[in-house]
Amino acid sequence: MTAAQAFFAICPRGLEELVAQELRTCAASGCTIEPGGVAFAGSLRVAYAANLQSRLASRILWRVLRGAYADEDDVYEAARSVAWEQWFGANELLRVDVTATRTPLRSREFATLRIKDAIVDRLREKTGARPSIDRARPDVRVFAHLGADQLDLYLDLSGEALFKRGWRADKGEAPLKENLAAGLLALGGWTPALPLLDPFCGSGTIAIEAAAICARCPPGLARRFAFERLRTFERATWQELVAEARAGIDATAPALIVGSDISTQVVELARLVLRAVC
Repeated sequence: MTAAQAFFAICPRGLEELVAQELRTCAASGCTIEPGGVAFAGSLRVAYAANLQSRLASRILWRVLRGAYADEDDVYEAARSVAWEQWFGANELLRVDVTATRTPLRSREFATLRIKDAIVDRLREKTGARPSIDRARPDVRVFAHLGADQLDLYLDLSGEALFKRGWRADKGEAPLKENLAAGLLALGGWTPALPLLDPFCGSGTIAIEAAAICARCPPGLARRFAFERLRTFERATWQELVAEARAGIDATAPALIVGSDISTQVVELARLVLRAVC
């Protein structure tokens, strides 16, 4: 059995408690609410399930280091101490992102550079080659958070943000993010037992999310994830989760969901997307 690991689910502010509830249904333990997300523990299976099943999270991160720091040299040494080569090699395109809260460091950009240098130097030492940096379409994304004296390093398990369900080709004008639509439904107390009317549905995001909830269709079923590219990817575990998710779909579940809009174009787009989802 895979040992318990530390993870973090990023989410829109105000949805943290609901995300914690979702994570618990995925067998997560130790859910701790923080501003903008939920820390939790579990196996890689739990993290895979969170990516597949969470309607509200924006991204799932795997914490690979937590340690103290005082300056940029400490940040470099901490990042270089991580065995990145166990997850990816020099052929993958890399991106590093840093957030900070009350950090004593003067430049977040310089901290980002030092972390990137540490990863590159580590891989060059271990493999004889260095990865290239690509901010637009990376294969691997590393996140770091700098607190007042604590550094956390994470591997991104999601890839594209989780609100990108994998089925929307044309968003229309001013699209509502899918996880925010699901959040509005959850905060409003809606359940499949209640009728739903969205008289200004636009491209139908709220109605489509509601229909997917009714059909028990997992939001991540039609997309790929960053964890599938990591060397530690447990393919059999993932295939088992996907098979269980597909078996649980019920497209015949009764529901009364109505959406309308003054724009016939966006309503037709919503119809096309709904057919693709359900």
